[in-house]
Amino acid sequence: MPWLLELEVFKNIRLGTQKTIRWPGFAAKATVLRDLGLLSQQPIDVDGVEVAPKAVVDAVLYPYVKMREHDRDLTIFRVEVSGVKDGFPHRRRIDMVDRYDETLGFTSMARVTAFTGAIVARMAAGGDFGAAKGWITPEKLLTGERFHRLVQELAGAGVAFTETVEETMRLV
Repeated sequence: MPWLLELEVFKNIRLGTQKTIRWPGFAAKATVLRDLGLLSQQPIDVDGVEVAPKAVVDAVLYPYVKMREHDRDLTIFRVEVSGVKDGFPHRRRIDMVDRYDETLGFTSMARVTAFTGAIVARMAAGGDFGAAKGWITPEKLLTGERFHRLVQELAGAGVAFTETVEETMRLV
């Protein structure tokens, strides 16, 4: 998500990457589709009909990749930051591992996304965002206490994050 590097808090970051893992071979196959223009949202003319290539690919591939009743998903989230703080090497890592909820039948992806959406909607309905108007990305809106509240409420719903901090201390 390159736009994150535009945030003031990340102004000194020299390198940022995002990696999404789907299944073995996914990246290579998706790259071929992209390189062939098949993930384009730009409509093209096919025998007099305007159609976006990605819409066709989605319709063709969905029966092969949709979750089936016996499938169980897993969502893993990790953010790693390393650099120098107060003149010493410093590293932080945030991890979240969430699994399919066998009791309620919720997929992990549904839990992670829908619970977040519901919490943020409640915050908005409760006036927690004040006079904010227009299109504001979550990473600009959910900062400070709002962010901590979101994480705390997600933990209450069973979606928990853990933080690991590695610091090199001064030898006295």
